[in-house]
Amino acid sequence: MLAALLLAVWAAGLIGHPAPTFRGPTLSGGFFDLAAHLGKKPIALHFWASNCPPCRMEAPYWAQAHEVYGDRLLIVGVNVQDIPTMAREFATRYRWTFPNVQDSTAAVAAAYYVTGKPTTIFIGIDGTVIGYHPGPYRKAAVFEKDLLRLISWRP
Repeated sequence: MLAALLLAVWAAGLIGHPAPTFRGPTLSGGFFDLAAHLGKKPIALHFWASNCPPCRMEAPYWAQAHEVYGDRLLIVGVNVQDIPTMAREFATRYRWTFPNVQDSTAAVAAAYYVTGKPTTIFIGIDGTVIGYHPGPYRKAAVFEKDLLRLISWRP
């Protein structure tokens, strides 16, 4: 318990600082550059892997959030050290149509101090990190509250 708290405090050191930018291939064969999206919409970075049971548990939340809030925020999946075919099958199974970047070396995860999956990082419309949620969302209401807080946040 103490270790988890210390990790959360360590990662929370990003809060209030500019979001580290990254570029990389997507699972759909495209290319994603975070810098091109900063300042346009709030962003939820969702770090996940196909072999992660808690990621499967919360996967439907992400599909629904993209459908409901996709015009007001950008959801970006960051698939960490996964087998691309398995990751694509996962994204297809859960009807994820938002961009999913392949982080095969975990460099993006390291830049955001992600030590476990799933982890969600919230980036405000001004490009600063404004929140961090380690672990899975176990309740849809908590997940939605965090997304609405991100959407309504102003610098």
